[in-house]
Amino acid sequence: MGATVNASKSTLLRGLRALGYSACLLAVFQACSGDDTSTPLTPAGPASVEITGISLGNGLVGDGGESSVLACDYKIGVTVQTTNWTLYPPGRCGSTPQCGQLRVTLTSASGNVLASSIAAGNGVALDVRTLLPGAAPIEAGRYTIQVELVDDAGKVHVALDGGNGSAETEFSLTLPADCANPPDMPGAGGAGGSGGASNAGASGDGAGGTAGDGAAGDGAAGDGAAGVAGALSSAGATAG
Repeated sequence: MGATVNASKSTLLRGLRALGYSACLLAVFQACSGDDTSTPLTPAGPASVEITGISLGNGLVGDGGESSVLACDYKIGVTVQTTNWTLYPPGRCGSTPQCGQLRVTLTSASGNVLASSIAAGNGVALDVRTLLPGAAPIEAGRYTIQVELVDDAGKVHVALDGGNGSAETEFSLTLPADCANPPDMPGAGGAGGSGGASNAGASGDGAGGTAGDGAAGDGAAGDGAAGVAGALSSAGATAG
């Protein structure tokens, strides 16, 4: 009878231990699953993007003055404002919803893509220097800047009600006329200067050669005069 009672107590203790282990495992699981870092935050609303300004180096386009003239650095500045969109460098978003970068594209009036850039900030500078000569060279006219919200895979964000996945603005552009060294002809100004110096040098050689020859003749005459004066001096000394 005593052995039977001892066996029951031992079984009961093992059961209680098992329940305790299960409770501990459940608590650990709940603590891990409740970790804020593992639960993506819910966006406050639909994502959207807006172009707030386009700068060509002389103020914002549309502000009057010379704002449509491209500066001599040949860069187009674009500023944007995003709503409910997290800007991270490529590969950093993970499970964060409505997260990614901006793709900024310059297109011609005919729809040809001339330049494009990916950015993780609200300001982007498109360098169009390489388009000055090219298969689709940039010239004075109408252009369009398009900004898209893209995820880490480069896919355009699918807009929800009240939001958007892209925005675009059309503007006029005039090429600068007074840049000292146009980027379509690197070093052209220097080459011209070298040519001018060469021509001037050639003229100088000719002039210098002629003058030098004349000076040499004068020198020879001077030597002759010095020889005559020396002979007279010697003759005078002998006579004395």
